[in-house]
Amino acid sequence: MTTASPSTIVDDKPAVAHVEHRVPDTNAAPVDGKVPNAGPTVSPSRQIGLLESLRTYKFASIICILAAVGALSDGYQVQMSGSIVALPGFIRTFGDLQPDGEYKIDPQHISLWGSLKNVFAMLGAGIGSYPTDKFGRRWMIFAVQIIMTGACVLEQLATHWTHWLGARFLDGFSIGLAQCCINVYISEMAPTPCRGALMSLVQLFYSIGSFLSAISLNIVSQDEPSNWRHAVLSQFALCAAALIAWLFLPESIRWLCVTGRESQAKKVMEKVYRGVEGYNIDEEYNKIMLEIEKSRQTAAIRDAGSYIDVFRGSNLRRLIISFLPWHWQVAIGVPIISTYSSYFFDMAGLANPFNGTVATNVVTIVMLFVAIPLVERLGRRTLLLWFAPICIFSLLIIGGVLRAEGPAVGPVLVTFACVWSVGYNLSCGPMGYIYVAETGTTRLRAKTTGVAIIFIQGMATVYVYIAPLMLNSPALGMSNTVFFWVGTGTLVYILVWFLVPETKGRSFEELDELFARGIPAWKFAQTRTSVQDDAPSQLQGPRAIEA
Repeated sequence: MTTASPSTIVDDKPAVAHVEHRVPDTNAAPVDGKVPNAGPTVSPSRQIGLLESLRTYKFASIICILAAVGALSDGYQVQMSGSIVALPGFIRTFGDLQPDGEYKIDPQHISLWGSLKNVFAMLGAGIGSYPTDKFGRRWMIFAVQIIMTGACVLEQLATHWTHWLGARFLDGFSIGLAQCCINVYISEMAPTPCRGALMSLVQLFYSIGSFLSAISLNIVSQDEPSNWRHAVLSQFALCAAALIAWLFLPESIRWLCVTGRESQAKKVMEKVYRGVEGYNIDEEYNKIMLEIEKSRQTAAIRDAGSYIDVFRGSNLRRLIISFLPWHWQVAIGVPIISTYSSYFFDMAGLANPFNGTVATNVVTIVMLFVAIPLVERLGRRTLLLWFAPICIFSLLIIGGVLRAEGPAVGPVLVTFACVWSVGYNLSCGPMGYIYVAETGTTRLRAKTTGVAIIFIQGMATVYVYIAPLMLNSPALGMSNTVFFWVGTGTLVYILVWFLVPETKGRSFEELDELFARGIPAWKFAQTRTSVQDDAPSQLQGPRAIEA
């Protein structure tokens, strides 16, 4: 794909003053009879502090929060479906009677439930980007919760392991769709200075859903075994909460711009940015359209580009960057410490494995509240490189402890699982959602996200399938299984260092320029762009604060 050079980007701009961008001078009619504000204009992409940006763009921030509520049901379903396999009532329903009189679930069935869910998530991601581009981000968010509700209904009715597999199909398919639309929606609606923090809310709500699942499973584990389905019922409430939040979501402004719906886009702008002093609807619309036109290469903008474009030129690099941080989640131990946490703790000999799951989920939520402001203060790449090694170190300790015996093994195991959660939720936990949604160009964002998620879920399918088999393998055992994730986590760390850049504080236009210029990942943060050079009213640099 041919990409405009930085010099072209500069030369094509008329000399019109703007806070961050120079935009064409137009005489667009006022929206709803309102005349655009005179004097200095305010842009959602100007560089201000996190708290100030949340206050200034409060309605845009609230909309992003409401969109992230959809991740509650996602997190609940993933945690519940992976950990419920340790409940005695569930084991009796879907397991086989053994010669010793106990029931046991075939490890192959557990592997199929987990891995095929990821396969169906791949299917959802592959299919989801088309309707997300065709019909809009908002309606896809609605469809996700309807399909998730269908999965809950099937779980309530399941009596055979194949029925539970059918629920995993709907569950996985809805997860793939959600990852195509929720992350993209927030990245397109969030103001630049708080984009990373608002996108981190997806991981926060996902983790809150996981925590609620752990609490539910812990309560049900102390009830009659036959009441195990009560753990599924809470999912309906979370789907209902997401649907209520959906009612307040407008369509993505950038999607409306891409599809030529100018009047609708300006109406949404007026609602989302009402009360923002100095905000100029016409100038902001023109700026977005200029950004979209610059990303046009070989396909018409109304066709939103083709999937082949995703693999061409700098877009291929952007695809790899979208993939790596999220892939790191499964490569650094999520299948054993999170997805199958209760199953893992049960095999390790904990008296109540659900207590271990609750503990790690509490740490997760606390650390995500710490991570949200750090995303904009320290940056995405910095958090990845600083805190992911904590996960690798924790896995080394866990693997060593599992070679020992005695009453201290359980507490030490849970302690370092919590330490792992600290590192994870300050690094690839929230960063995976951020990079996958903000790295692609506007024209190809939904498709880049969809293709990246196909690769992510494809690799996750392998990891999730082999985890129970490796844990139950006499040749490997639990200790060597953990050491396997030490190796994969370290390998991806090396790739991240060389390939994943810092995107903190960069507008989408700046990212387009940096990728077009082929700037190495480790130099992104220090490199000046033409956008910065064209903004003399601002202090220069990616950390600039408006004067």
